[in-house]
This record gives sequence, C-alpha cells and structure tokens, in this order.
Amino acid sequence: MVDRKRLLIIGTAQQCHIRDYLDQVDRDQAEAVLLLPERDRGAFDGEKTIFFSGTFHPFFPPLLKAILSFRPHEIIIVCGLSYDHDNVVRAASFFTNFYKPDIKTCVRNTVTPADQRLRSRPLKEIAKWAFLGSLALLLKASSLFKNIRVSEIYSSRLGHLALDCELYLSEKELGRHDGYLDLFCFKDGQVANRTLGRLFARKMRIRTWHSHLLEAVRIFNLSHKHELLLNTRAKSFARDYECLIQQTDTHVSFSSAEQEQGRNELRALGLDPEKPHVCLLGRDSAFLQQTMPESDGEMQEPRNMDISTFRSGAEELLRLGYNVIRIGSIVQEPLEIDHPNYVDYACSGRQNDFMDIYLPASCRFFIGVQSGPMHIANIFRIPCLRVNVARLEIIEYCSPEDLALFKLVRSKSNGQILSVPEIITLGISKWAIENFADSDFEVIDNTEEELLEAIKEMHSRISGEWHSTGKQMELQSRYRSCLGVSDYNSRLETPISTHFLLQHADELFKLEGS
Repeated sequence: MVDRKRLLIIGTAQQCHIRDYLDQVDRDQAEAVLLLPERDRGAFDGEKTIFFSGTFHPFFPPLLKAILSFRPHEIIIVCGLSYDHDNVVRAASFFTNFYKPDIKTCVRNTVTPADQRLRSRPLKEIAKWAFLGSLALLLKASSLFKNIRVSEIYSSRLGHLALDCELYLSEKELGRHDGYLDLFCFKDGQVANRTLGRLFARKMRIRTWHSHLLEAVRIFNLSHKHELLLNTRAKSFARDYECLIQQTDTHVSFSSAEQEQGRNELRALGLDPEKPHVCLLGRDSAFLQQTMPESDGEMQEPRNMDISTFRSGAEELLRLGYNVIRIGSIVQEPLEIDHPNYVDYACSGRQNDFMDIYLPASCRFFIGVQSGPMHIANIFRIPCLRVNVARLEIIEYCSPEDLALFKLVRSKSNGQILSVPEIITLGISKWAIENFADSDFEVIDNTEEELLEAIKEMHSRISGEWHSTGKQMELQSRYRSCLGVSDYNSRLETPISTHFLLQHADELFKLEGS
C-alpha cells in the first residue's frame, strides 16, 4: 500500500481561509498536520496541530518540530487576501536544501508554487544569524544605559503610513514614550508616498538599517522589551480610536520652499493659490485593480461610489468662491465640470508625490470617502466631510468640526431599510467589508442631493453660520445614543448630516421606544 502524502499546512491567514483550504484536501490521499498561530487554539479541534507564536525563520522551533517529526512531502502556506508572508515562505524553503518538499502558497483558494527566489542557502543563513545575534547582544548591552525600541511602520499604504507616524508623535507629545530611544523602519522598505515619508523622517529616527535590528529583536525573542507596536499593528484596524489627534498639535509641516512649491503647482493647474480650495475624493475599483491585482478588490465594492454624484456639490462650492480639486491617483473616470476654478487633478496628468500630500494638507476642508488621502487631511487637522461610509461604526467620530454621511443598509430578501439599532445589533456596523459579498444585505450609495445638502451644511459649519434647531439636535443625540463608546470610538463628537437624518429618520430610528 502506498503511503498517503504528508501535507504540512501553515496557516497565516484568517480561520475562514484555512478552513476553505482544508475543505479541498482529500483525506484519503493525504495526511495533514496544521501549524497554526496560538490565536487559533481550539478552532480546529480534531486536526493534528502544532501551535506557534513569534516570527518565522528557518530555525523557528515549531517549524523545526513539524519538519523533523512529520517530514512533509508538501508544505502549503495559506496566506491572507493580500499575500504578505515572505518570511514564512523563506523559512519553509530553507529545508529544500536538505530534501525536496514541494513549497506552495494558497491565496484565496488558488495554490501556486512558492517564489524560488525566497529560498535561502545554509551558509548565507548561518552568516545572517551570526550578524543578527551580534545585533541582539549589542541591543541588550545598550539597554543598560538607554531603553531602546525598534518599530516597523506599515508604510506601503498611505493611510497606514500617515496614522502610524502621526499617532506615535501624538502619544509622544502626551508623554507616553518618555525614557525610550525609539528607532523606526519602513515595512519592507516600501513607502506609499516619499514626500510624506520625508516629512515624518524629520521628526522620527527612520532608517533603512533599523530593519536589521528589528529582525534581530524578533528572531531572538526580544520583542517584549525592544519592539514597539504602532497603531496599525497594535489594533486590527487603522484609526485614531483614542482621538489623540484632537488632543495634540500638528507634528509635521512644509518648509517655506515646499509651501512655495505647492503654490506654484496650483498656478500650473490653472488655479489662484490665494483662493481657498476644497478637495473631493471618490473611491472606485481602479486603484486596487492596477496596483494590487491579486487583492480582494471586488469585495471592497461596498466602499466605492459614483464620482458623478459629487457634481451638484462641486458646482455649489464653486458658486461659493472655492477652488475645487478632485484628487486621487488612479481612477476609473473623470468628473467633468466646466469652470475655471475646478480641476480634476486625478486625471490632469500633473499628479505627483508632493501634490498628493500638499493638496489635502492645505485645503479649507476635505470631502470624500474614508481612505488614505483623508488621513492626510486628518493629520494636518483639516476638517473632513466623510461620505458614503459603508459601516457606521467605522466613521471616525473624534472631531466636532467634521461631518459624516453613511450608506443606508437594505435587506435583499425583504427590501427593508435597516434601522441604526438593527445595523448595530447584527454587527453590520463594523463588519469586515468582504462580509457583504455573501450576505442578505446591500448598501445604498448617498444620492447626489444628499451629498449636495451635506456639502452646504459643511460650508455653513466651517463659516460659523450653522445653527441647529431643537429637532436637529434631538436626532443627533438619538443617533449617538445608539452607538455608545467602544474600542472603535472613545468619543462621539462628529455630527451626521442633518438633511440625511431628517430625510431618513423614520427608517433609521423605527425601533426606538419599541
């Protein structure tokens, strides 16, 4: 009788993706052992499992145990929706120097051979370990005189880069990092925007070689003392959940030369730099399709919007005397408005790294979906109108100067609009966005009229002309009472568009008092 294939499954993704792969395994043909993080203990009862915590490397004890005791024919690394586990592939591939297991990755149920370029050689690995060991000893010796920590900035996405750095600087201003010498590196050397990276490097010790220190810290189990987890690693979501930005001053700024550069580029766009400008940001599928074609772009559809629904609001802003600039880098279609004070910067052919930051950092207020460029406005303390938010607890409610507008949620089976209490009770208010794909619920984009009225209200609030009626304040209070303070929001200061609440009050609060 032929032995069954021995299959080692290393799970680095969410449990649902690991289960999806396990469902494909023919247990008559293959014997499986799972190598899973400690967080999954108890989730796969009945499976042969080895658990791990820490960073993967070729001499990682749980991996060594699995390889030596099981000697798998095939190793499958189940990765998340966005593949980001080169260290696991590199560690597993090391053993192909001694015998010939097949190393493969599984991303979204698609199995492909592992990248052969990640295979490490024994002598190179030993030299690397000697070098990292020396760094670890040096770090421990230095800590006798100064508490040193190393941190990785999640820098490949604009919003994460902005929040990781700004929230650290806010924490530092509040005295949370007193007594430490903190060193930083960009994750995998990638920076979503070099201009923003340079601005933060003026305030933080960011160096490429610090990544070696961080690797030494992780491999030699020094993380508890010498690794600092920033916002996007300390929490599973990127947000200012403690409202630190409201408690502190802006930490980065443009030099005089950079300010002049920004003004000159506004002139080159055909705009008068003396006029205040407003940024408009939509969201569609084009950016992820081009930059991350292997990602879960189609599952992000509930976050998208039709850019043309901004037209009436943009025309109102132009009538009020603003320059209006539609921003973005990769978009599906232009927003065409014929006016000398309007520019579709995203489609202008003049989009660049510097202006991607300067425009949202210097606008009078910002209007758009919650995405990376809006975080730029946040860190420069620019008021924001947040529109077309798919999950209402994901709205950042920290600032009373902001305004928000969320998408209605409708049941596909009965066509009914869900109330705010129903949305919260069902957990839809903070769902992972991909949950909508296979659910009974769909979101309804904000209409052009709703956006126009919210934009008019935002202008009135910014200008100090807004006065709420008793009915309007009652609806705002009723809305906030549905949410409550949570680990997503420590404050509930941001109002919802008054027109939106009045228009949909019966639907949104139909369970109140029942």
